[in-house]
Amino acid sequence: MQATERRFSDRTQLLREVALEAGSLALAYFEKGTVPSWEKYPGHPVTEADIAVNKLVHDRLMGAYGDYGWLSEETALSRHTQRLETVWCVDPIDGTRAFMSGQPYWCIGLSVIEHGQPVAGVVHAPVLGETYCAERGKGATLNGDPIQTSTREQEDGCRMIAAESMLNHPAWKVPWPDMHLANPKPNATLLRMCWVASGTWDATLVLWRKSDWDLAAGTVIVNEAGGIASTHLGEPFIFNRSEPAQRSLIAAGKALHPLLVERVKGVRLPDPNWTVRPYDKTETTEQKPMADMPEAKQLLHIVIGGELKDVKGVEFEDLSKIDFVGAFPSYKAAYDAWKSAAQRTVDNAEMRYFILHAHRLLDPETGSHHHV
Repeated sequence: MQATERRFSDRTQLLREVALEAGSLALAYFEKGTVPSWEKYPGHPVTEADIAVNKLVHDRLMGAYGDYGWLSEETALSRHTQRLETVWCVDPIDGTRAFMSGQPYWCIGLSVIEHGQPVAGVVHAPVLGETYCAERGKGATLNGDPIQTSTREQEDGCRMIAAESMLNHPAWKVPWPDMHLANPKPNATLLRMCWVASGTWDATLVLWRKSDWDLAAGTVIVNEAGGIASTHLGEPFIFNRSEPAQRSLIAAGKALHPLLVERVKGVRLPDPNWTVRPYDKTETTEQKPMADMPEAKQLLHIVIGGELKDVKGVEFEDLSKIDFVGAFPSYKAAYDAWKSAAQRTVDNAEMRYFILHAHRLLDPETGSHHHV
């Protein structure tokens, strides 16, 4: 262990040790070439390796700090966890698609969340030989050496990790300047954030919802490397809320970050923990999603989706191609269906799904309006 790693607390050292152990287990599966896999829900694969790594990490971390909450991509959510002040947040394998296809761009992401904020994080990419560590107030390292985000002060020419189709979409009123885009672009969000933290890339942008385990470890690493990780509105992340997800991601150095926020802040993306006005900035207090609220007296909820003409609006490109997911008798049922459909559109900002609440029905024959 390098001397620079000794700056971290015993708990962060534990995260690092467990990440390395989990990486060795995942690498053994990876080197087999073929790993049994299935879909958790449409568009979201999981492998036998994900489950095995999840169990190893759970046993090691909860064995050491059993009074912490447990928040993991491969474990059922627990309301008990949301009531605790300190929580382990784990992505056993971020970049499962890359893992399955034999690409090296996957990693193990482990973090500690206290009062909604990540205070320590480790991201370990076994094939790449990269291990990132950070602890609040103690800096960030790559393989034991201190790292720092870039000091770029302009968008033109910046090194960006983002979907090219999103940046080139004609709906942008002001076209994006020339930038050097990552190719290939890793689908592991934690890796993208770590590459920004190390200064290898200037920024990463995701205009779509990401789960807490996709962001927590990367957030503390970026912040401790001197950068900022936030939603596209510039909001700081609040983790371990009722719905463990954030509306979007911008990670960049402190000079570049506000320029990117200014450019994309007009894009309307819902806060997964919204109540009444989903496109407003998130308050810094806990919010309760409608999925957890008592059912309102609404009997019809329709879930639809399609490609938008403008990523900043809600007008569909072609009404004949609307995807009708279904009609549901409760918000909870509609929300579950929306979530499953929406998760299929990662990195495609113009493809969006919505829940339509029918408050009033019109009978064309009689002209009567029936309030639902």
